[in-house]
Amino acid sequence: MQNHGHYHGWLLAAVLTALCVVVGYLFLAVPNLELFTATIFISGFLVRTLRGALVGMTAALLFSLFNPYGTPGPNLLAAQMLSMALTGAVGGMIPRSGLLRMRPRLRVILFAALGLILTLIYDVLTTLSFAWLMAGSDVKKLWATFISGMGFYGLHLAGNTLIFALLVPVVLQRLHRLNLSTRRR
Repeated sequence: MQNHGHYHGWLLAAVLTALCVVVGYLFLAVPNLELFTATIFISGFLVRTLRGALVGMTAALLFSLFNPYGTPGPNLLAAQMLSMALTGAVGGMIPRSGLLRMRPRLRVILFAALGLILTLIYDVLTTLSFAWLMAGSDVKKLWATFISGMGFYGLHLAGNTLIFALLVPVVLQRLHRLNLSTRRR
């Protein structure tokens, strides 16, 4: 019975991975609006850094491989998995960061910044992986391919920044309180 907590953590990570994929599919038809990133981040918060990275990586793999719009190429898939692993890992660092104990305004600003940065990393990595595939070593074509997606990035960045500013802190505060209340019993 000593390993109960160990197995519980892995089981929770598996369930959260499935939840992330389902949430990703729920908003698949809505351009530039997604809760996939925030759900991976929150999952990382619940299972901590290493498992959060694995949740992000596995959720991105499953979401992409079974995407009804098609499976990405290996470069794009690797970029998606890497950026979502980072998102889950950063979410896993939040409980020890003291961020939830900060003043509400500052907390909102910092979560908004996290959403912006994590989404920017995702957009840059995925676009560069695609642009590299399309343009090869031609720097002008690479840059043109990268720039052509700026409208998408702007909406994606704005959406995730708002989601991280308004939704994520509220969910994490509630989960934090719930976790503390269940540990006292």
